[in-house]
Amino acid sequence: MLGVLLLVFLLMILYIWIMEQHRYWVRKNMISRKVVPIFGDFFLVLLGKESFNDLLFRIYKKFHYARYIGGYRLLTPILVVRSPEIIKQISVKEFGSFMDHMRLFPENKGDLFSKNLSQLKGQNWRNMRSILSPVFTSSKMKGMFVLINHNSQSFVQHFLDRDHHTIEVQFKDTFRRYCSDVIANTVFGLDINSLNDRGNEFYVMAKNASNFSSFRRKFVFFLYYLSPFISKMFRISFTSGEEQSFFVNFVKDTISLREDNNIKRQDILGFLLQMRKQHNEINDESEITKSQKSQRIESDLTEMDITALLFSFYLAGVDSTSDGMCFLAHELALNPEIQKKLIEEIDRNRSDSVVVSHETISKMPYLDMVISELHRKWPINVATDRVVTKPYTIQPELPNEKALHLDIGTNIVIPIYPIHHDPKYYEEPDKFDPERFAPENKKNIHPFTYMPFGIGPRHCIASRFVVLVMKSVFFYLLSHFEIVTVEKTKKLLKMNKKSLSLTSEGNFDLGLKKRR
Repeated sequence: MLGVLLLVFLLMILYIWIMEQHRYWVRKNMISRKVVPIFGDFFLVLLGKESFNDLLFRIYKKFHYARYIGGYRLLTPILVVRSPEIIKQISVKEFGSFMDHMRLFPENKGDLFSKNLSQLKGQNWRNMRSILSPVFTSSKMKGMFVLINHNSQSFVQHFLDRDHHTIEVQFKDTFRRYCSDVIANTVFGLDINSLNDRGNEFYVMAKNASNFSSFRRKFVFFLYYLSPFISKMFRISFTSGEEQSFFVNFVKDTISLREDNNIKRQDILGFLLQMRKQHNEINDESEITKSQKSQRIESDLTEMDITALLFSFYLAGVDSTSDGMCFLAHELALNPEIQKKLIEEIDRNRSDSVVVSHETISKMPYLDMVISELHRKWPINVATDRVVTKPYTIQPELPNEKALHLDIGTNIVIPIYPIHHDPKYYEEPDKFDPERFAPENKKNIHPFTYMPFGIGPRHCIASRFVVLVMKSVFFYLLSHFEIVTVEKTKKLLKMNKKSLSLTSEGNFDLGLKKRR
């Protein structure tokens, strides 16, 4: 009997503690909202009944009158910011007070996911960002564009070799394989040819590593968000041992091969090895000050650092870029007048040499407009985030507001997709309209309401690379084909509620109709 009473007492204490966690925003003088105990606002997301984007959109529209809304990711308070003016303060003007991203993966030094650039904090992030920034300069992009073009031409040739006048294609799988091929080539210097080699080991292993909807991954997410302390104490890893070993050994062998044979390539691994060599050559203590030496040591790239960076570039690039390509193909098929105008621009810029140059593809205004509108309607990231790194106060402006004092460690979410689809900022937001980004119309876009790759110093460092890959493949694809609807094409897309990113449940069944 005593044991039962003790258990009931402990459960009551636990319940009171949980409910107190969900009163965080009430204590900050904000309106109270009912949430599910323990799960907060994420109950339906964890059940797979609602996507993260659905959750954000629901909150965004329900509190249309507010500049910000308090919510809970399980027991952790989050602040959803709707106001472009506050977004400007957070991401740019007061960046020093909001320097870090939220930690999405368990903190485990041996886990590749926990060491990627978005997860680094403070000075560690600054050091790594300064190392990586030269990798994505215009000159480096020109060098990599040769590799990108090679994969794009091979991709299109894969369909030109077929005899059919109109070819039915499941673009979800097809574009994913193209992105795997081009990113493996430009990141690792690896020719995996997954379009033809369907069971390629590298492709299969990477696909498994990027499957965030598996039961194991969901459990790791849940446990980490419920108790980061437990995840850290037991060194719980987001990456499986098999995946970790495969990529670590692959990069190690590739680095050894290049260094032993003095192989130099214009790819991301090549640039990182070149920078590491330059850092290592600065080893004469008489030539550097103590502070310079300290900074140099902090900036050194270990083999594990390189592996984690390449791993994150590959996985993040493949899924997000291929999803964007699927959405663009779908929009062009459903909007033939837009596709016709884009094809006309491509035809004007095609040369007898067949290969398009970096200079030419960078000066195609309508292609720019189409890609910009794609990322407005179907942004690569449905949201971005920040963590408060210095105490900050949001001053009241509306009648029902009070000063909101943000504590260090508070998580902030910026809902990109809902803002991109707010009719207050974009008329007919569900319409695919590249003219929004025509030179004469761009000035009408409200500042800090267009941010497909994030915003401020912590925006996606590889955004130009992603855009370049998209431009290249659609340039060559539309040079030879028209993208058309087929019997299986779904006019209205149904989003995958179990995915963290913006992706459709369907296969994106479309047709490629030969133009010549």
